[in-house]
Amino acid sequence: MTLDVIKLSKTKLAWSTKKCIIIAVISLVIGLAIFMIAYVSMNKHILLDIYNQPILSWMVSYRKEQITPIILAITSIASSAYFSAIVFAIAIFWAVTKRELWRPILLIGSIGFCSVVSTIIKSVVENARPLSIYMVRPLENDYSFPSGHTLAIVVFSLVIGYLIVSRHSSNFRATIWFITTIVLTSIIAFSRLYLGYHWLTDVTASIGLGFIILSLVIFVDRIFINMYKN
Repeated sequence: MTLDVIKLSKTKLAWSTKKCIIIAVISLVIGLAIFMIAYVSMNKHILLDIYNQPILSWMVSYRKEQITPIILAITSIASSAYFSAIVFAIAIFWAVTKRELWRPILLIGSIGFCSVVSTIIKSVVENARPLSIYMVRPLENDYSFPSGHTLAIVVFSLVIGYLIVSRHSSNFRATIWFITTIVLTSIIAFSRLYLGYHWLTDVTASIGLGFIILSLVIFVDRIFINMYKN
Protein backbone atom coordinates (compact mmCIF):
# COMPACT_ATOMS: atom_id res chain seq x y z
CA MET A 1 0.00 0.00 0.00
CA THR A 2 1.33 3.42 -0.93
CA LEU A 3 1.05 6.60 1.05
CA ASP A 4 -1.98 8.73 0.21
CA VAL A 5 -1.74 12.49 -0.08
CA ILE A 6 -4.80 12.79 2.14
CA LYS A 7 -7.31 10.25 3.39
CA LEU A 8 -10.65 11.96 3.22
CA SER A 9 -12.51 8.68 3.43
CA LYS A 10 -10.88 7.84 6.76
CA THR A 11 -10.62 11.35 8.14
CA LYS A 12 -13.41 12.84 10.22
CA LEU A 13 -13.59 16.43 9.08
CA ALA A 14 -14.99 17.46 12.44
CA TRP A 15 -14.38 21.11 11.69
CA SER A 16 -16.28 22.45 8.71
CA THR A 17 -14.59 24.76 6.25
CA LYS A 18 -16.65 27.63 7.64
CA LYS A 19 -15.46 26.98 11.19
CA CYS A 20 -11.84 26.69 10.07
CA ILE A 21 -12.01 29.97 8.17
CA ILE A 22 -13.51 31.72 11.21
CA ILE A 23 -10.72 30.35 13.39
CA ALA A 24 -8.13 31.37 10.79
CA VAL A 25 -9.46 34.94 10.66
CA ILE A 26 -9.53 35.20 14.47
CA SER A 27 -5.99 33.81 14.62
CA LEU A 28 -4.84 36.31 11.98
CA VAL A 29 -6.37 39.27 13.83
CA ILE A 30 -4.93 38.18 17.18
CA GLY A 31 -1.53 37.53 15.63
CA LEU A 32 -1.36 40.87 13.85
CA ALA A 33 -2.43 42.71 17.01
CA ILE A 34 0.22 41.00 19.17
CA PHE A 35 2.95 41.43 16.56
CA MET A 36 2.18 45.12 15.96
CA ILE A 37 2.15 45.85 19.71
CA ALA A 38 5.56 44.21 20.00
CA TYR A 39 6.93 45.96 16.91
CA VAL A 40 5.67 49.43 17.86
CA SER A 41 6.92 48.91 21.41
CA MET A 42 10.38 47.99 20.15
CA ASN A 43 10.53 50.68 17.46
CA LYS A 44 9.13 53.59 19.50
CA HIS A 45 10.48 52.49 22.89
CA ILE A 46 7.05 52.49 24.48
CA LEU A 47 4.59 49.96 25.98
CA LEU A 48 6.36 46.57 26.27
CA ASP A 49 9.77 48.10 25.57
CA ILE A 50 9.60 49.84 28.94
CA TYR A 51 9.89 46.42 30.57
CA ASN A 52 12.66 45.04 28.34
CA GLN A 53 15.62 46.10 30.47
CA PRO A 54 13.95 45.56 33.88
CA ILE A 55 12.93 42.00 32.97
CA LEU A 56 16.39 41.25 31.58
CA SER A 57 18.08 42.60 34.70
CA TRP A 58 15.70 40.65 36.93
CA MET A 59 16.40 37.43 35.02
CA VAL A 60 20.15 37.95 35.30
CA SER A 61 19.96 38.69 39.03
CA TYR A 62 18.14 35.41 39.70
CA ARG A 63 20.31 33.09 37.61
CA LYS A 64 21.50 29.97 39.41
CA GLU A 65 24.57 27.95 38.43
CA GLN A 66 22.64 24.73 38.96
CA ILE A 67 19.74 25.80 36.74
CA THR A 68 21.54 27.52 33.85
CA PRO A 69 22.89 24.32 32.16
CA ILE A 70 19.36 22.88 32.20
CA ILE A 71 17.94 26.03 30.62
CA LEU A 72 20.68 25.93 27.97
CA ALA A 73 19.79 22.34 27.13
CA ILE A 74 16.10 23.21 26.90
CA THR A 75 16.62 26.21 24.63
CA SER A 76 18.95 24.23 22.34
CA ILE A 77 16.07 21.89 21.50
CA ALA A 78 14.35 24.78 19.70
CA SER A 79 17.49 25.75 17.75
CA SER A 80 17.22 25.59 13.98
CA ALA A 81 19.29 22.44 13.46
CA TYR A 82 17.92 20.34 16.31
CA PHE A 83 14.31 21.38 15.95
CA SER A 84 14.25 20.87 12.18
CA ALA A 85 15.54 17.33 12.69
CA ILE A 86 12.93 16.66 15.39
CA VAL A 87 10.05 17.95 13.26
CA PHE A 88 11.27 16.01 10.23
CA ALA A 89 11.41 12.81 12.29
CA ILE A 90 7.89 13.42 13.62
CA ALA A 91 6.60 14.07 10.10
CA ILE A 92 8.19 10.88 8.73
CA PHE A 93 6.76 8.83 11.61
CA TRP A 94 3.35 10.41 11.05
CA ALA A 95 3.42 9.78 7.30
CA VAL A 96 4.40 6.12 7.72
CA THR A 97 2.07 5.23 10.59
CA LYS A 98 -0.97 7.16 9.30
CA ARG A 99 -0.14 6.48 5.65
CA GLU A 100 -0.74 10.03 4.48
CA LEU A 101 1.39 12.90 3.24
CA TRP A 102 -0.58 16.12 3.42
CA ARG A 103 -0.54 16.84 7.16
CA PRO A 104 3.16 15.90 7.59
CA ILE A 105 4.00 18.13 4.62
CA LEU A 106 2.05 21.02 6.16
CA LEU A 107 3.89 20.54 9.45
CA ILE A 108 7.33 20.56 7.83
CA GLY A 109 6.35 23.45 5.55
CA SER A 110 5.12 25.60 8.43
CA ILE A 111 8.40 25.19 10.33
CA GLY A 112 10.45 25.93 7.24
CA PHE A 113 8.30 28.98 6.50
CA CYS A 114 8.64 30.37 10.03
CA SER A 115 12.42 30.05 9.76
CA VAL A 116 12.42 32.07 6.53
CA VAL A 117 10.06 34.69 7.98
CA SER A 118 12.18 35.05 11.12
CA THR A 119 15.37 35.50 9.10
CA ILE A 120 13.83 38.11 6.82
CA ILE A 121 12.32 40.16 9.64
CA LYS A 122 15.57 40.07 11.62
CA SER A 123 17.54 41.39 8.64
CA VAL A 124 14.98 44.13 7.91
CA VAL A 125 14.38 45.33 11.48
CA GLU A 126 18.00 44.95 12.63
CA ASN A 127 17.20 45.18 16.33
CA ALA A 128 20.24 44.55 18.53
CA ARG A 129 20.28 41.80 21.13
CA PRO A 130 20.99 42.54 24.79
CA LEU A 131 24.63 43.33 25.53
CA SER A 132 26.94 40.32 25.74
CA ILE A 133 27.54 40.95 29.45
CA TYR A 134 23.97 39.80 30.05
CA MET A 135 24.27 36.65 27.93
CA VAL A 136 25.15 33.14 29.00
CA ARG A 137 27.78 31.63 26.73
CA PRO A 138 27.79 30.70 23.90
CA LEU A 139 27.03 34.24 22.82
CA GLU A 140 24.51 34.97 20.05
CA ASN A 141 25.44 37.93 17.86
CA ASP A 142 22.80 38.15 15.13
CA TYR A 143 19.74 40.38 15.34
CA SER A 144 17.11 39.74 17.99
CA PHE A 145 13.64 40.66 16.64
CA PRO A 146 11.81 38.26 16.60
CA SER A 147 12.97 35.23 18.61
CA GLY A 148 13.42 32.39 16.15
CA HIS A 149 13.43 29.74 18.88
CA THR A 150 10.15 31.00 20.33
CA LEU A 151 8.56 31.31 16.90
CA ALA A 152 9.48 27.72 16.00
CA ILE A 153 7.91 26.25 19.13
CA VAL A 154 4.78 28.43 18.83
CA VAL A 155 4.24 27.43 15.19
CA PHE A 156 4.90 23.76 15.93
CA SER A 157 2.46 23.70 18.85
CA LEU A 158 -0.30 25.60 17.06
CA VAL A 159 -0.01 23.81 13.72
CA ILE A 160 0.30 20.23 14.95
CA GLY A 161 -2.59 20.88 17.33
CA TYR A 162 -4.74 22.23 14.51
CA LEU A 163 -3.88 19.34 12.20
CA ILE A 164 -4.99 16.84 14.84
CA VAL A 165 -7.95 18.58 16.46
CA SER A 166 -9.52 19.82 13.22
CA ARG A 167 -9.83 16.21 12.00
CA HIS A 168 -10.89 14.51 15.21
CA SER A 169 -12.29 17.21 17.44
CA SER A 170 -13.10 16.79 21.11
CA ASN A 171 -13.05 19.04 24.15
CA PHE A 172 -10.28 16.92 25.65
CA ARG A 173 -8.02 17.24 22.60
CA ALA A 174 -8.70 20.96 22.31
CA THR A 175 -7.81 21.42 25.98
CA ILE A 176 -4.59 19.43 25.61
CA TRP A 177 -3.72 21.53 22.54
CA PHE A 178 -4.33 24.76 24.46
CA ILE A 179 -2.35 23.71 27.53
CA THR A 180 0.53 22.23 25.54
CA THR A 181 0.90 25.39 23.45
CA ILE A 182 1.00 27.60 26.53
CA VAL A 183 3.46 25.36 28.41
CA LEU A 184 5.90 24.84 25.52
CA THR A 185 5.81 28.50 24.49
CA SER A 186 6.32 29.68 28.06
CA ILE A 187 9.28 27.35 28.61
CA ILE A 188 11.14 28.40 25.46
CA ALA A 189 10.28 32.10 25.79
CA PHE A 190 11.45 32.04 29.42
CA SER A 191 14.68 30.30 28.43
CA ARG A 192 15.47 32.98 25.84
CA LEU A 193 14.92 35.76 28.39
CA TYR A 194 16.70 33.92 31.22
CA LEU A 195 19.82 33.34 29.12
CA GLY A 196 19.93 37.00 28.06
CA TYR A 197 19.53 36.30 24.34
CA HIS A 198 16.31 38.25 23.78
CA TRP A 199 14.09 41.08 24.89
CA LEU A 200 10.46 40.74 25.98
CA THR A 201 9.40 42.40 22.71
CA ASP A 202 11.24 39.71 20.72
CA VAL A 203 9.40 36.75 22.24
CA THR A 204 6.08 38.63 22.18
CA ALA A 205 6.48 39.31 18.46
CA SER A 206 7.14 35.60 17.88
CA ILE A 207 3.88 34.67 19.57
CA GLY A 208 2.03 37.04 17.27
CA LEU A 209 3.79 35.68 14.20
CA GLY A 210 2.92 32.16 15.30
CA PHE A 211 -0.79 32.95 15.17
CA ILE A 212 -0.38 34.61 11.78
CA ILE A 213 1.36 31.54 10.37
CA LEU A 214 -1.33 29.28 11.86
CA SER A 215 -3.98 31.27 9.99
CA LEU A 216 -2.05 30.82 6.73
CA VAL A 217 -1.72 27.08 7.35
CA ILE A 218 -5.48 26.79 7.94
CA PHE A 219 -6.28 28.66 4.73
CA VAL A 220 -3.88 26.48 2.70
CA ASP A 221 -5.19 23.31 4.33
CA ARG A 222 -8.84 24.06 3.62
CA ILE A 223 -8.17 25.16 0.03
CA PHE A 224 -6.28 21.92 -0.62
CA ILE A 225 -8.96 19.72 0.99
CA ASN A 226 -11.77 21.38 -0.97
CA MET A 227 -9.80 21.08 -4.22
CA TYR A 228 -9.03 17.42 -3.47
CA LYS A 229 -12.69 16.63 -2.79
CA ASN A 230 -13.70 18.22 -6.08
